[in-house]
Amino acid sequence: MPSNDEMLYAAFRAAFVMTLDCLLRESLDREKSTGNPGGFLDVFPVLQGTAPQIQLECLFQTWDRLDQHAVEFSPLDHCVVHAGYEALAKMGQMSARPNLTSAWKGPNPQATTNDHWVTSKARVRQLALDEKISSLIMRIQDKMNDQQPYEAAFSEAEQAYSNYDITDIVGRWIASRDIILGSVGLLTPEEQDLLRIFFEEQSGLLR
Repeated sequence: MPSNDEMLYAAFRAAFVMTLDCLLRESLDREKSTGNPGGFLDVFPVLQGTAPQIQLECLFQTWDRLDQHAVEFSPLDHCVVHAGYEALAKMGQMSARPNLTSAWKGPNPQATTNDHWVTSKARVRQLALDEKISSLIMRIQDKMNDQQPYEAAFSEAEQAYSNYDITDIVGRWIASRDIILGSVGLLTPEEQDLLRIFFEEQSGLLR
């Protein structure tokens, strides 16, 4: 796992469990009840409505970059990490602890205890994110509230860092088969089989 960081691993597991649940619910409820929570990226208003299969693609892409110790990370990668910790924090609450148990049952055994301090630990991780990245995330959210152009949320010096619009994923529907079905180290064999069977039955979601 990336740098043997169990809390980061748990955050990615929580994001997966939350988004898988959303994916399965949407396949059963085509009317998409607004009372049901969405995938893990829905924590950002600007990314609400992103198809769950696209959210999984983003999650697995970022996981792969972390696992390969990539040097460069995109604004979306940082949003994925932040949202993963948010998913973990929510699952640490009493009403969501069954999902947290599922998140803890990944392929890598955890020495970190699945206890009542999980939410607090996840919040501390969010606060400890690099100041520049925390500022970036806040401005992405503010941009959505202000309805200003995406580029206007950043200073001129940051344009190179934010040179693409993360909201491009909101309008996408078809995810990459290689990314969705080729994730390594994050999912159990049973979860990988579940995804494979699901996408075989739901044609048109992968290319």
